[in-house]
Amino acid sequence: MDTTSQQPQRQDGTLLALNAGIEAMCLAKKISSITPATVAFESVGLLLTMIRVRFLLFCDDLPGFTPSQDSMDNEMEYVELGLSCADVCRVLDRAMEGRRLNEVSQSVIGAIEQLTA
Repeated sequence: MDTTSQQPQRQDGTLLALNAGIEAMCLAKKISSITPATVAFESVGLLLTMIRVRFLLFCDDLPGFTPSQDSMDNEMEYVELGLSCADVCRVLDRAMEGRRLNEVSQSVIGAIEQLTA
C-alpha cells in the first residue's frame, strides 16, 4: 500500500481531532463555573491551537523539504500528547457538570491546578 496516499488522510484526521479538541475546550471554558477549571480548559485550548499551527507548518509542502520519518513520528507524538490533555479535560468537565467551586473537593481543585502548572 502506498504510504504517500495515506499521509493526507492522516493529516486530515489529525486536523479534525485538533479542531474538535479546541472547540471542546472553548465550550468547556464557557460553561464551567469553577475558575481553576476554566483556566485549565483555556490552557489546553491554547496548547492545542499551538500544536495545530505547528502541525500545519510541519505538513506544509515546502519546496525541497521532505520531512524524515523520525520527524513525522515526533510530530505525531506531540499531537497525541495535546489530544491526551484534551481528553483529560473532557473527563474533568463531565465530572464537574453543574457543580460549583464549593462543591468540589480540595484534592480535585489541586489536580485541576496542576494541569495549568
